[in-house]
Amino acid sequence: MREAQPQWRWEDGAVDERTEHIELRHGDAATTPYENWLPIARIGEPRHCVFPVQWLVTPDSAESQAVLADARRELDFYLVEKGERDPWVYAQYHCNTGANMYSRVHWSYFPSGRDAERVSSMVIQLSAHEAAEVFGEPLTKHNSEDRTRD
Repeated sequence: MREAQPQWRWEDGAVDERTEHIELRHGDAATTPYENWLPIARIGEPRHCVFPVQWLVTPDSAESQAVLADARRELDFYLVEKGERDPWVYAQYHCNTGANMYSRVHWSYFPSGRDAERVSSMVIQLSAHEAAEVFGEPLTKHNSEDRTRD
């Protein structure tokens, strides 16, 4: 007989930023740094298959309502619908994926609280010279001119 899967969910609740948590921010990773993204919510470690989510944005404008809707969709998908055996561990993993950077909602894991290390993926922009060194791409006329300027 198969063991019943736990029913994961999230609900509004307080999250202590001094302890382990995940923070959601909204922004464009290709054009702005993490510090400029709008903090949306904090997710706490689940208790009895329930994730506490503390909202940092109020739905007082059409723009903030859209941001909150995006965040709720991601919470539903990654914490509930995806069906991971341990969605907390998967959420931590997701913080470091490329998919996290392509979304407008970015997840960052704080294993020891807000004032400690932040674990998350990031966009790294390389010059043509750096890309050639790192990836071994052949230099073209266009990027060989960049090499002489570096």
